[in-house]
Amino acid sequence: MNDTAAPLIDVQGLEAWYGKRRILHDVDFRVEAGEIRVIMGGSGSGKSTLLRHLLGLHRPARGSIRLFGTDIVRAGPRELQQLRRRLGVSFQGGALLTSMTVGENVALPLREHHAELSENQIRIMSRMKLEVVNLGGFHDLMPSQLSGGMVKRAALARAIVMDPQLLFFDEPSAGLDPVVSAELDELILRLRDALRMTIVVVTHELESAFKIADTITVLDQGAVLMTDTVDAVRRSDNERIQDLLNRRPREVVVDTDAYLRRLTEEEA
Repeated sequence: MNDTAAPLIDVQGLEAWYGKRRILHDVDFRVEAGEIRVIMGGSGSGKSTLLRHLLGLHRPARGSIRLFGTDIVRAGPRELQQLRRRLGVSFQGGALLTSMTVGENVALPLREHHAELSENQIRIMSRMKLEVVNLGGFHDLMPSQLSGGMVKRAALARAIVMDPQLLFFDEPSAGLDPVVSAELDELILRLRDALRMTIVVVTHELESAFKIADTITVLDQGAVLMTDTVDAVRRSDNERIQDLLNRRPREVVVDTDAYLRRLTEEEA
């Protein structure tokens, strides 16, 4: 398949279960090259589960997931290894190894995927990416010596050290104060423009989502409610979307008899 003609991400009919609980319901999800796509939804909406499936960490019960035209559900280990060279991932808590310096953490993907590089080349490349995220001069510090925002930026430097075409960013603003969060949003926008990356961001922070997104996919109870521009999502007359935008709790009506019947059926 021609990568230039196809979406970078193409998900069709994705369904995921945890035990007897269905988490994702017939999800269709496409991301075009060069865009920043935000996946947004409340707690338990399926955002993290969708991200884990996009990364190939879980196999779906049904459906296909294509990255760069390759169906990762059916791909073999070697094909997946090649594919992951084209991806970068920045995890929610940073996931820096506490026993290594910041520079050593950033260099990890290069050591894993590019054995042909010399130590000097690895050191130069990792320091360049630390400069990109405004952490030049911090390569010899330990993660414990960094602030929360600096940990996020160091993790981002590691995610982009191999110049990926596609970057996944999980909850970039979680736990950060508004000023640091706004700086990180600006950094994400600069990365997209300077390095021509396609970026998928999972977040529940509305202000951040509206600032960085080209398009937003809204998930609720494992289903896609809407995928559209920021303005279109803001103007949506969907009641559940407006509840999310205005942070109104969803009213839950429990049918006790039905609940007890379901428990009995599951135990049987």
